[in-house]
Amino acid sequence: MKSIIFFIAIIIIIILAVPAFAESPAIYTADSNADGKPDQWYDMENNEIRHMEMDRNFDGKVDYLADYSKDGKLKREEMDYNYDGRMDDFYFYDDEGVLVREEIDSNFDGKTDIWIYLYKGIYIKKYEKDTDFDGKPDVIKDYEK
Repeated sequence: MKSIIFFIAIIIIIILAVPAFAESPAIYTADSNADGKPDQWYDMENNEIRHMEMDRNFDGKVDYLADYSKDGKLKREEMDYNYDGRMDDFYFYDDEGVLVREEIDSNFDGKTDIWIYLYKGIYIKKYEKDTDFDGKPDVIKDYEK
């Protein structure tokens, strides 16, 4: 009797799990330098990229990532410019995929110390800088005022 209940439980789990796996994003990889190791990873859903990671200097650590909306527009990017294994440059996009803000960790301590606010993705509206690295901006320049 226990084996029948166990068997039925396994069947139910499989039936419930199959749709979840069928709708989960597919992960694809690429090897751009042909060294036999992937250096790009893509999470795909409905043939659209949702998330991408890259190892730009081929050291085995991700140093670039990007997230995309359901309609394929860029939502967020992160970059590790000094290749120390920690992201230090962050880009944020609006619903139309236009860059609205950049945050930078200029001293590579793991905390943002420069904030740049953009208009139409290219014009600087405002910037803030934390010169003493206490987490609060000390220099603020607002070009809209």
